[in-house]
Amino acid sequence: MKRLIFSSLFATVLLVACGINGGAPATPQAGQNPLLIPELIDSRETPEIMLNMQHGQHQFYAGVQSETKGFNGDYLGPTIRLYRDFDATITFVNDIGEPTSVHGHGLHVRGEIDGGPQGVIEQGESWQITIPVRQEAGVSWYHPHLMGTTAHQVHAGLAGLYFIEDENSQSLDLPKAYGVNDIPLIVQDRSFTDGAMNVYAVTAEQLEDGLREDTLVVNGTVDAYHVVPQGWVRLRFVNGSNARFYRFSFANNEPFFKIATEGGFLNRPVEMTAIDMAPGERNEIMIDLSNSTGATLMADFLNEDGEVGGGLNPFAATPQVTALEFRVDESLQPSGTLPDVLNDIAYFDRSEATQFRTFSLDMDGGDDDAGNANNGDLFSINGSSMNMMVVNERVKKGEIEIWQITGDQMLHPFHMHGVSFQILTHNGEPPAEADRGWKDTVVVGEGTTEIILRFDYVATDAFPYMFHCHIFEHEDSGMMGQFTVE
Repeated sequence: MKRLIFSSLFATVLLVACGINGGAPATPQAGQNPLLIPELIDSRETPEIMLNMQHGQHQFYAGVQSETKGFNGDYLGPTIRLYRDFDATITFVNDIGEPTSVHGHGLHVRGEIDGGPQGVIEQGESWQITIPVRQEAGVSWYHPHLMGTTAHQVHAGLAGLYFIEDENSQSLDLPKAYGVNDIPLIVQDRSFTDGAMNVYAVTAEQLEDGLREDTLVVNGTVDAYHVVPQGWVRLRFVNGSNARFYRFSFANNEPFFKIATEGGFLNRPVEMTAIDMAPGERNEIMIDLSNSTGATLMADFLNEDGEVGGGLNPFAATPQVTALEFRVDESLQPSGTLPDVLNDIAYFDRSEATQFRTFSLDMDGGDDDAGNANNGDLFSINGSSMNMMVVNERVKKGEIEIWQITGDQMLHPFHMHGVSFQILTHNGEPPAEADRGWKDTVVVGEGTTEIILRFDYVATDAFPYMFHCHIFEHEDSGMMGQFTVE
């Protein structure tokens, strides 16, 4: 049984896992490679968007090709800018040689276009959806979600971002120059042999903990730097790792401001010096470089208790990893400020809830007797492993519910499709101000986490929503369930 710690520390944002199978983080070094910025596709300028899922070869290290997959490219995919009350049509084409699906993680859409494991796209086929964007501004992302293959397909590079804008986000005087002072950051961990990315494979032990590797990769870039203006810089983080949790900070504990969670802006900026992120989570932060020549973003690889070093981690003495260097160029025109007020969130009241549900994310803690790392019996929710033929919960559209969630043996990022929620309590305590926003992924452990939510979109028996652990190895192996909304 693994030791767990689950305290109010997690209310600050999220937590994480390192594990003895992950290896030591790479030694920090100065940024050597310019940060890759995904192509931006604006849905208003490109009404018919085509995303081709394809094989590729990507150079993480100069001169060394890695076998990868991507959308419209070798690794990862374009950032798609969506607008509230504007419908966007996207066609996904499968050219990867095996079935897949594409889930809109964070999108508030009907089950039939959510892209869960029922929405299979066979090799050579395409899937066209029209997204009716009716949610507030925020960062969502798209990635495969086929039962049993999510982990290896995302690991190969199949992931990309949605930036959702609305009247509020467009009226706020925030940094908005994409790739200049409004920067997407897809953070992942990978392992390499002679400069080539290791092909996805897990042992039984790695299956239990989730695959955690030893080198930090940002937007497909290792040892990255990025040139920015001398002013406010906005960073939009997505933890796209299979299982790795991180703690991000700046060198010398430089302060920054958190402005948004997964589902939208906080009411006001929250000053911080460190932020923890679990797989699937997104955060937006801003840092002021008006009187600076640059800043260095650091990352701690957290262990299974959500702590830096210690426990089962034999690399406790390993220093922080340099995630990304920001280098100020005074010739670039700064723009945008940090607003005092960002949002006006309508908070649910506990008394409004008409239904209470409990969920336990369970692990048996043992290895597969046959040494097979794909045993679905290891993982379950409320004692039941994922069964495509079983609807686990049925909820009513428009009703407010409270879900009480616990996790077994380690920390688990619990994610729900089709909805954003608010955190009520962690272990009976209210969340910190930085967590009092709209979320779709929350870290749970032995203590109880309560969330409150309302379901506004239909998901039928044919295309239900999912709830699951967002450690890909766990969801692929059974720590997932289905629910309808009607």
